[in-house]
Amino acid sequence: MTAGQRFLLTIFIVLAAMLALSLCGYNYWEPREQATMPYMLESASAQPIQCTDAATREKIKTVMLEALDEALKRHIVHMFEVWMKDDRGQPERARNGTIAGINAYLKASNGVANWAPPDCPG
Repeated sequence: MTAGQRFLLTIFIVLAAMLALSLCGYNYWEPREQATMPYMLESASAQPIQCTDAATREKIKTVMLEALDEALKRHIVHMFEVWMKDDRGQPERARNGTIAGINAYLKASNGVANWAPPDCPG
């Protein structure tokens, strides 16, 4: 057998083994639900949020919005720093990164605006 034939045989065996392993585990695959919350609130979805009063809810929203503002500022600064270090493909790369950051900021801001834990009884 030539070296090329041995290489092809090895590739075939590896692919066959991977296929066999994936088929063996097929019954254990679990479907994943699509995330319905924005990224920033996804970690909070793991546990139910306790009830809050209106003042606490607004204070938390204010903190979340301030954090989003700071994150967007840091992202834009980072985009400019990358531009200064590596001018290949610039300013297009910096513009695309900035647009992606702004889109994420807008989605997260919308998530904060829609965030409404239950009111505490009484």
